[in-house]
Amino acid sequence: MSSNNSNTQENNNIPVNVELHGAGKTKVVSLEQLRKPHAVTASPEFMKNHPIRDTQLNNNNAAGGLLQTGNHRPSQENKNPSLRSIKQQDRNTSSLTNTESVVDIPHNKKWQKDEIVGLLSYNHIDLDPTINIANLDMNQLIITNIGIKKCHYLATKFERCSEKPTKKLIQPLLKPYLQQHEIKKDIRGSFGFDWFGKSEYLYFDSVTVGALLQLQIESFYTLVEVSMDSHVEDKDQIALKVYDLYFIFQKFNLKQLFPHKTSDSIMVNDLNVLFGIDCKDPRNSWKLFKDKPLTNHHRFPSYISLERTPIIKSPEYNNNKTQIMLPSGKNLKIVQLADLHMGVGENKCIDEYPATENCHADTKTFQFIKTVLDIEQPDLVVFTGDQIMGDRSVQDSETTLLKVVAPIIARGIPWAMVWGNHDDEGSLSRWELSELAYELPYSLFKFSPFDTPDNTFGVGNYIQQVFNQSNPNEALMTFYFLDSHKYSKTGKLYPGYDWIKEKQWDYMKDVYETNLYKDIPTDKPHISMAFFHIPIPEYLDVDSKKTAGQKNPIIGSFKEGVTAPKYNSGGLKVLDELGVQVTSCGHDHCNDYCLQSDSARNPIWLCFGGGAGEGGYAGYGGTERRIRIYNINPRSGNIYTWKRLNGSPNREI
Repeated sequence: MSSNNSNTQENNNIPVNVELHGAGKTKVVSLEQLRKPHAVTASPEFMKNHPIRDTQLNNNNAAGGLLQTGNHRPSQENKNPSLRSIKQQDRNTSSLTNTESVVDIPHNKKWQKDEIVGLLSYNHIDLDPTINIANLDMNQLIITNIGIKKCHYLATKFERCSEKPTKKLIQPLLKPYLQQHEIKKDIRGSFGFDWFGKSEYLYFDSVTVGALLQLQIESFYTLVEVSMDSHVEDKDQIALKVYDLYFIFQKFNLKQLFPHKTSDSIMVNDLNVLFGIDCKDPRNSWKLFKDKPLTNHHRFPSYISLERTPIIKSPEYNNNKTQIMLPSGKNLKIVQLADLHMGVGENKCIDEYPATENCHADTKTFQFIKTVLDIEQPDLVVFTGDQIMGDRSVQDSETTLLKVVAPIIARGIPWAMVWGNHDDEGSLSRWELSELAYELPYSLFKFSPFDTPDNTFGVGNYIQQVFNQSNPNEALMTFYFLDSHKYSKTGKLYPGYDWIKEKQWDYMKDVYETNLYKDIPTDKPHISMAFFHIPIPEYLDVDSKKTAGQKNPIIGSFKEGVTAPKYNSGGLKVLDELGVQVTSCGHDHCNDYCLQSDSARNPIWLCFGGGAGEGGYAGYGGTERRIRIYNINPRSGNIYTWKRLNGSPNREI
């Protein structure tokens, strides 16, 4: 493949294309394809003093768009194959079926209009004249085979596997174009739990639509359905048994790939495995097959989820809500979900109060969330960390996260999320969880330009504003979300929990001064709040710092010791400079108070959400799970808050 090393942007000498080398080949990829989606562009001066790890991106154009403009989701051409499949390739869990004869067509190739028209014409495919060629997804996957990998492992460092393909579906003509995608989730539920043993993984082979057109193949088989039995309705269908289910493949020709008009596809273009009888898949275009498990002979029953997306995609396809527009005269209501502590499966209740028999933690928590959402009908849901209990998600953190957000997505509610100290202790790292959260429907989650996989800056430091529907340029409210990390890395000096770093506070302050301040009206109230998991030290400010002998106002239950970090990174001062009136966190399950600290120039209310999940600790004389709600009046500038208990959700506390 030829490359162009001189292809640079004028004036700033930043390469447009980057060469990637591997397997004896060179691939040219545009810099745009390599960029992470960023929440907000910081000022040039701040970027200069705080360089991103890739210095080639250290300029205003390469860092991403402003918060107020556009949809901060990856472009459509970067979304195939699925996030999971791309991620697995990055971790070397996906390999090509024939690396010697492979035809090198990148999965995110940018197809030119003339190129597409030429391939369609050469294959005698006529599209409806109303169809825009630009809406054809030439990188969509077509699943051509499926199989099982059986492995032996030692701890989590060594794993040797052998493939067991379904031989009936080996299609020789497709071989040079095939890519293999391993769903790196142990069906047996052994890997990660035992020191050594056997593991098994589902994998599938795929080819892109563009590759099929270039191959000019007459016919091929592709996956269309999953069934409990081997019955097929068409002579051109084949049923292949994998574990306890039958995967139905159907014979297609190239013309059948392209309907005359935009419509739903019957072809499956991605697969996933989820675990537990209570698993859910709320994603657009995905359907979870719950009629029968893939297998029910191991730690948790496993279920197949199928993604079907049309090859012809309108510009609005998957264009989920990423801004909150508030109608005139309406208040904004927030439901805060703190410390859900969900895992794979239903799990046992911990410190349930009042106690009942046969309590299933996730089932009870899930029902509590649904009840509160239906009562409150909020405009925004905020998860403030430890929504995932990592040690109960070793088999699959994705299953847990999808279950957590399912009731919110089902109701079409925008949601934001920060991480706690337990979320990334399962099968996915903090970065991988963030990539997944970013992609999900109605997600407001973003990356800052300084978030990195090593977590030094944290992951998920971002800002979300609420705008006036009647005047979309008017910001009514500003919400700050910060990663408070996990455990202190300087335990001898500052034992206990970690803290929000000074650079994180500096970033928020710089974005505020550079991009936000000028758009915030000064002649009317503007509400600002901040959300994080671990409380800052000022949550202990019971005694007034300004008036000796007086107590600061406090409302709610102060039942357990506040587990704030021992080190104070100066966050309250920055929050005051940002105009924040209220902060809300989680972490301490049995505290649900709001305390008005006077340690800054202006008083700031510091609130706990209170633990909502039955899978986390409670105790302290009996603590019923609770959910905090905020009702914000943008006209008066007032914030009202109350709680609802699991046992009496219809009553405001």
